[in-house]
Amino acid sequence: MSETVNVPSSNNQQGNKPAQENSTGSVIQKPEPGQCGFYVQRKKRFCRMVVKPGAQYCGEHTPLPATEHELGSKPISELRVPCPYDPKHTCFATRMDKHLKICNSKPPSTLPQYIVPGINSGSMRPADLKLKQEKLTIANVSDEKLINIIGQLMSTYKRFVEGNILVERLEHAVMEDELNKHQYGTSTLKHLIQNSSLLGQLEKSGLIENGNTFIEFGSGRGQLTYWLTRAVSDPSTCQFILVDKASHRHKFDNRLRDCEDIEMVRLRADIQDLSLAGLSPFLTEQRESVVGISKHLCGAATDLTIRCLTQTLEECPSEMIGMLIALCCHHRCDWSPYVGKEFLTEQGFTEEDFTLLTSITSWCTCGSGKPREQKQKEQKSPSVEHAAELDDQSEDFNPNFKDRYTRLQLDQATREEIGRQCKRVLDFGRLKYLQDVSVMDVKMKYYVDPAVSLENALIVCTRPLTSG
Repeated sequence: MSETVNVPSSNNQQGNKPAQENSTGSVIQKPEPGQCGFYVQRKKRFCRMVVKPGAQYCGEHTPLPATEHELGSKPISELRVPCPYDPKHTCFATRMDKHLKICNSKPPSTLPQYIVPGINSGSMRPADLKLKQEKLTIANVSDEKLINIIGQLMSTYKRFVEGNILVERLEHAVMEDELNKHQYGTSTLKHLIQNSSLLGQLEKSGLIENGNTFIEFGSGRGQLTYWLTRAVSDPSTCQFILVDKASHRHKFDNRLRDCEDIEMVRLRADIQDLSLAGLSPFLTEQRESVVGISKHLCGAATDLTIRCLTQTLEECPSEMIGMLIALCCHHRCDWSPYVGKEFLTEQGFTEEDFTLLTSITSWCTCGSGKPREQKQKEQKSPSVEHAAELDDQSEDFNPNFKDRYTRLQLDQATREEIGRQCKRVLDFGRLKYLQDVSVMDVKMKYYVDPAVSLENALIVCTRPLTSG
């Protein structure tokens, strides 16, 4: 017979809820004997950590004392507190000194040469000033301001962007067999189709050449770089550098462990702190031809990457000969690193308007107004590539907003089109910046069908003589 359990409310656990029912209303089974009773909402299951005899929760999920009485009633040997290095996890108070010596979040005592804190962050402001300013979003903007900004946005799109984006859906021969495998599901195929088109764009632009140094920013599991090693005729002449601030499981570069002639380096670094001039010996000992690539580089990370490639190579012999960035998650853009400030201000947009524009971009991918669970039921095999955007931008799910949209004559299709135009205007600011700071040929393209990914735009930079 099934039983249900309650989940503790913990100050250091975000996004979890009591486990009597899940989002579909079905009863959640009691965890296995000896395992943690904490329900992990993100994974739709209980934590599988083993607990001490008589305990209900593992050390990580034992709720922190919420009151002074609870704090005083616990033996000091059982008291867990947030880690000073990373409050997302806890440790025993009595073992704090030992934990701080071995914590994975402990900052390094000495930074490598390629790490320069904040080098790509753009114009920064004091943190306290940023906290005092309330961001203007769809949720708090007035009707009049919203209509005015939409009109200004559509005028800018028509003047600069409309008709200037190429539709070019390519394929690369190296992925033909992989795309024809019938065992892959819809989501896997979507990623393969995108990678194939990105490789096709690189080849057409003359960037897949022997001897180049390829740097994948926000590399994740490194799937794009893996296929790139297959696309280059002689990968042993190239360098492949993968940059990501997180450590991922099931990395594709593990498949190349036996290929001793392929030089591949993985850097765990935040792009905002990455200085390519300090990346020794890969870019400093001789003149290297650098190609920056990325697939779905979220929000501000795109601007950080553009700054990194255009500003941090000046003090070393290497040079950037090309760049290809597939764009996404504009709602996560930030004014400080955004490289298109000059273009937007020339069109009359302010920093406050920018935060509203980033909010409006969510209409492009969330325009249906349906919760993610309902979309997944209807689509059967959905791509969850940008599911976080649905969680972050939930205004459309509110009945009050639906009434507002009806009043302002902003139906679903209209909002989706406005959101799409907003994304492209923000991207055009990036394109304009690249044209101003380099002599390269810069283009914006749609590289896959919207049915494959709603985030289907890219920016590609090439040397003028090899431009496609």
